[in-house]
Order: sequence, then structure tokens, then C-alpha cells
Amino acid sequence: MERDAAWRIVAQAPGQRQILLWALVLSAVEIGHRVVFARHHWQLLVAIEDEAAAQQELAAYEAENHDWPPMPAADDDSLFLVERPVVIPVVGGLLAIHVLSGTWRQGGDWFTNGAATTTSILEQHQWWRVITALTLHADVLHLLGNVVIGGVLAYFLCRLTGSGFGWLLILLAGGLGNAVNVLLRGSGFESVGFSTAVFGTVGILAGLRVARLTSAQDVLVGAGGALSLLALLGSEGERTDLGAHLWGLVAGFLLGLVVARTGMLCWAVLPRWQVTAAVVGLMLLVGAWWLALIN
Repeated sequence: MERDAAWRIVAQAPGQRQILLWALVLSAVEIGHRVVFARHHWQLLVAIEDEAAAQQELAAYEAENHDWPPMPAADDDSLFLVERPVVIPVVGGLLAIHVLSGTWRQGGDWFTNGAATTTSILEQHQWWRVITALTLHADVLHLLGNVVIGGVLAYFLCRLTGSGFGWLLILLAGGLGNAVNVLLRGSGFESVGFSTAVFGTVGILAGLRVARLTSAQDVLVGAGGALSLLALLGSEGERTDLGAHLWGLVAGFLLGLVVARTGMLCWAVLPRWQVTAAVVGLMLLVGAWWLALIN
């Protein structure tokens, strides 16, 4: 990006949060821009013809907001969902649901009503199952594998997007991946597990990175890395659902591209946006389980 003569660097900072705030300023005045990471700094780029206007807007913003907002106190939690990745509570929730639901082989209402059973989804239109199935696991090993790998990936994603927005994207990627898998599988198939969302997280991270690349070679390398992880981690095992893993990866990749290309990531600096995203994600999950358990 930096080598492209059509773009100019108008601001750079070691931290992403400041760059995203400046990007939000340019978005407000409809100046096209891109955010990239290069040479150990986050950089804000604009088209060469917008360079003067962008610098003027940023200078005016800094002059108007000098020493504002005040630095938060050490115990101020207003930026919790923005700057501190929230992973352990979500992992704890998955563990709690596993204890409440028992195991797949034992059955029970949780698995009967919450598993991604293609017959129930396609014939009875119980689409909430594509969400509820993400929280169910066949056994402890299945759960622990998803928790360890997924927790690490979610941590890095939430550092980029904020926790509220990050977990909403993960939930959407997992749900969309399950939905596509159901449509292609047809009736007579059943699956559970957070692994679809895990590979959705891989896809989101890859999409966010690829959107910042300029050369076709770099794009292929970025996409190839995600596919390599799928081949390494998502295609082995007797009960592995490769289709769900693949479509979770694809859904996440597309979500990452959309977020990066539309500038939605700029809103990650706003705590109110993070709280809203977290509430939407929680409502989707709770609503899906409410529908599952009353039917």
C-alpha cells in the first residue's frame, strides 16, 4: 500500500486505536481512506487528490479536541470491551452449557432441540439450530479442543475489533457456516460444536488482513494461510465435519473483508458500539436457545 503512488500517508501511530479514531474523522466528512499496518506502525492513507483536505480535517479535529477526552482513571472500565479482550467469560459459558446439556450420546432436550439437525432445519424451518449447535459438544475432548484453539484466536481477533464486535462476528460466522453446510448437506445429517465458529474466526482474521494487502501474491499468501490451517486442524478425525469448517472459514473471510472494506472497524474505538454489538450477539444466542427449548 505504501508503495502505491496513488495513495499518501496522512497519519501514523504505533497503536491502532488512535488511527481508527482519525479514520472515523475522515469517514464523517466522506473522505475515502485505508488503514494499514507497515513498518511497526498503523498508517492512515488517502487518495493523492484528497491529501490536503484530509490533513486539514485531521488538524482541525486535533485543534478542537486538544486534551479531550480526559484520560480515564486507572479503575475506569468504560473501555473494557474495546481494549481488554473478553475470552474467559465466553469459555466459561461454553463449559456451563456442556455441563447442563450432558453429552451427545446421552441425548436430552438440549441436544434434541439444539443440535444442527438438517431434517429439522430444512423441513421444520428450525433455523435457530445453526446458532445453538455452536454451543453444544459431543464430549469433553471435543469441547477442550475448541475452547483452547478458539480462545486463542478469539483473543487476537478481539484485540483488533474489540470484544463486543469481535464475538458478534464470530457468532455470525459460525451461524452462517452452519447454515450453508445444512443447505448443501440436505436431510439426514446432524452436527454440533463450536469448531465452525473457530474456523470462522480464522476466516475473519484472514479477511481483515487480505483487505489491507495490495499485490495478488500477498493476497494469495494470506488466503493460503487460512486454507492451510483448515487442512491442518479441520480435516482430521472420525466425526470431523469438514463442510462446516470450510463454510465457517468462508463466511468469516467474507465478513472480515466487508468489515475492512466498509470502514466498520473504525467504530471499534467507541465503547457504545462495542456494548451494542455485545448485546446484539447475546440476544441472538439467548433468543436461539429460547426458541429451541420451547419447541
